[in-house]
Amino acid sequence: MDNFTLINNTIDSFIKNKVKEGNVGGVIFGLSGGIDSTLVAFLATKALGNKNVLGLLLPDKEITPQQDIDDAMKICSILKIPYKIIYVNKIKNEFLNTLGKTDDRLVEGNLVSRIRMNILYYYANFLNKMVLGTTNKTEITTGYFTKYGDGASDLSPIGCLYKTQVREFAKFLNIPNQIIYKKSSARLWANQQTEDDIGLLFDELDKILIFINKQKKDNIDLSLLEENFPSIPKEKINHILYLIKKNKHKYSSSTVCALS
Repeated sequence: MDNFTLINNTIDSFIKNKVKEGNVGGVIFGLSGGIDSTLVAFLATKALGNKNVLGLLLPDKEITPQQDIDDAMKICSILKIPYKIIYVNKIKNEFLNTLGKTDDRLVEGNLVSRIRMNILYYYANFLNKMVLGTTNKTEITTGYFTKYGDGASDLSPIGCLYKTQVREFAKFLNIPNQIIYKKSSARLWANQQTEDDIGLLFDELDKILIFINKQKKDNIDLSLLEENFPSIPKEKINHILYLIKKNKHKYSSSTVCALS
C-alpha cells in the first residue's frame, strides 16, 4: 500500500468515525476554489457521500476573483454536491460601518475570515452538521490562519499534511490541475498571495518546517537551520522562526486562570 492510499484511508475513517460519534447529519465546509478546500471536499464526499456534505461558497465581491467562484462551482459539479453561494461583502461593510473603517488590511481581513466562520457554524447548527476545517499543517505550524476564523472547525482532516503534501495528494485524487497549480491565497485582500506573505515558496518552507518538527524541540537554533539550508537567506529562515513563536497563542483556546 503506497503512502497516499494509506493517508486516504486514514482520513476517510477519521471523517466517518467522527461524524458517527457526533451523531450529526454530515459535514459542511467553506469552498474557496483553492486546493485545500477542494481536497477537503473530495475527501468528505468520498467518506460520506454527496448527499451528506454541503459546500458554502463565501466570496467577497470586492476581492474574490470570479475564477475562484467558477472553480469552486466546477468542483461541486464534479462531486455532485449541494452548495450555497453567500457574498460576505455586505455583512463586512455593515460591521465596518458600525465599528468604524480601518486602513489596516489585516484587521479587516481577519474580520472577513471570522464572518465566514460564523456563517459556516450557523448552517452547521441549523442543519445538524460538523464544520470541516481546510487549514493544512504548513499554515497551522506558521500560524498562517485567523484565530476563530479559518482556524476554527470541528474536524481538521488535512491538518496533518504540509502544503506540498496537499499538492501531491491532490494529484493522487485527480483533482483538476488548474486548482492544484493555482497560487495559494486566503483572499482577505486584493491580490493577496500566501507565499508572498510568508516570504518563501512552499517547497522551501515545508523542508524547513519538516526539519524543525523532526528536532522535537521548542527552540531551534538559527545556526542549525542555516547549516542545513545554506541556499535560503538567513533573514528568511529567521522570519519563519519568528512566525512560529509569534503565533503560538493561536494554537489553543482561551487560557484559563488556575486557582490554587
